[in-house]
Amino acid sequence: MNIFIISSAEKTVDFRKYGGTEHVVGDLATSLSKSNEVEEVAVACCKGSVFPENLSNLKVIETVEESQDMYHDWLLKEKNAYQVYEKYLGDYDIIVDNTKYDLIYDYKMVHPDANVCHVFHTPCEWEKAPRITGDPCFITASRAQAMNVSNSLDIPCKCVIPHGINTDLYPFKSEKGGRYMSANRICSEKGILEFVQLMKDSNACGDVCGEDRFVVSQKYVEEVKSRCNGAQVRYHGTVPYKEKIEFLQNAKAVISLPMYPFMEIFGLHATEAMCCGTPVIALRSGGLTDQIVDGVTGFLCDALDEMQEIIVADKVSEIDPYECRRRVEEHFSREVMAKRYIEYFKKVLKG
Repeated sequence: MNIFIISSAEKTVDFRKYGGTEHVVGDLATSLSKSNEVEEVAVACCKGSVFPENLSNLKVIETVEESQDMYHDWLLKEKNAYQVYEKYLGDYDIIVDNTKYDLIYDYKMVHPDANVCHVFHTPCEWEKAPRITGDPCFITASRAQAMNVSNSLDIPCKCVIPHGINTDLYPFKSEKGGRYMSANRICSEKGILEFVQLMKDSNACGDVCGEDRFVVSQKYVEEVKSRCNGAQVRYHGTVPYKEKIEFLQNAKAVISLPMYPFMEIFGLHATEAMCCGTPVIALRSGGLTDQIVDGVTGFLCDALDEMQEIIVADKVSEIDPYECRRRVEEHFSREVMAKRYIEYFKKVLKG
């Protein structure tokens, strides 16, 4: 089986940087290339992407320079990247698109025998379904996301494959500190201001860590900074990979606050936290409900006051860090993810 994976034209594939889609692409490509059932994996990605050097059957096709901000024509960048990798597509049995757009289905219309799959990494933003006959082979990371895609495009989305991470990059630590952590991108949809207020209302201490450069609003970033007093709530923003791991390992719990109507379609920050043995307290949203076992690896809440009660009562002290790690190893490792993808690819190839 020869597989062609298309990453976004926005950011490099590099585990040391922030980037959900790109992390998934990197882990999927690496794990697939180690499978005895896969002959070759090719990845179309931004220039400067980083992959293991000892994988002889992993081919990297560099497309465009990564973006430094969000204020540009995203679709044009994807079209420019497509011009680079389009000539390779016919050499592969399976094409796995991870971009925001449906450009790959234009290729499918010209080459109807091509086996094209599209992985949604956000709630569905397409206005209509691809103009092709047959199954578009959509893949989502959570049950809620599958429902969102199905309802938006009026096409059944039956394939749900949760994301997986490289568990070796997130070492387990059973001893925890006394501070809570926000580990999301600094934007309103992720509820960062709400996290700061939650810490104050709960008389708890917290740390704000997350991408604050590649964001929609720097004004929001500055507002979050101004609310952090440097003692009870500390602002760290974008931190290096090693420092991020230390925060995840030492946090009393990671707090996840997706603000309705935004849906956290999966939530890699929760996976990474639990892999380190750190429980997650989250508002019920999307893939967080698939990952967190309520009362076992964290808590799922319906409102902020419920989260405050959990924090004040120190309920996270009842969570076994080993259960958090076990949950990720058994269900959300990159090896498990790759196995599920291979099973699905076999079905696609059989028609």
